[in-house]
Amino acid sequence: MSKYLLLQYGLGVALMVVFAYMNANYPEHTGLFFTLYFVVFLGVLLLLTGRQARGILRDIEQVSRGEVIYEAPSAEVVKLREKDFENTRPELAAQVRYAMLPFLAILLFLIVYSLPWARDAFLNLGRSVTEDAKLANFLSFLTFYGVFYVFSVATGILARRFQSRTGTLQIASKYKVTTRGLLIDDRLPIAFPVRGRITVNSRRKFVELELEQQVMGSRVKQRVRLYNPEPSKLAALLKPYVQEQ
Repeated sequence: MSKYLLLQYGLGVALMVVFAYMNANYPEHTGLFFTLYFVVFLGVLLLLTGRQARGILRDIEQVSRGEVIYEAPSAEVVKLREKDFENTRPELAAQVRYAMLPFLAILLFLIVYSLPWARDAFLNLGRSVTEDAKLANFLSFLTFYGVFYVFSVATGILARRFQSRTGTLQIASKYKVTTRGLLIDDRLPIAFPVRGRITVNSRRKFVELELEQQVMGSRVKQRVRLYNPEPSKLAALLKPYVQEQ
């Protein structure tokens, strides 16, 4: 397991214990603590993804400094992409479904929080174990946060497994090739040399790079699709910079 995932899981467990203790000792502020837990949980995720974003910005700067070898006309790329939309729609729809899985945990948290009978069901769990009011509240809130956290981890793992099996699909609207890399839509850099595989679909007019990327400490497959009226020529241009796996 990567250090990023260990950090994420460790922070998640620590947050559960801290907020369960606060809820148990200051029950009059339960609503406030629920909201704070939700905000801090999202903040931790943003903090971890921020490290990834800084690396992307560095790569954008590096790729942009290279000499431009080829730049695809945006209008031409968009036209070919739209022409192939019926074929790409099922691929993108499946990707969106799995990308939304982690948000199910947030939805579960909001539903339970908004239903008084659901909150009471969790509170009664602690009371069935001990007569100590504070300890009962602590166990109840710890169970509440624990269910939310376990569900969020499970959906996250499921989403990552799907990504590792099929790969995320990034379809460029515009792109340029420099001596230092490939820049997609001015926001996704692929620094050269890169390990991966090039495939060409002459009928649908695109070149696809199959790569592996580090995302939140996990290696996931990434497919970058580049539409071009002459895909074979584009593949030949990219080939010297791609180390076949």
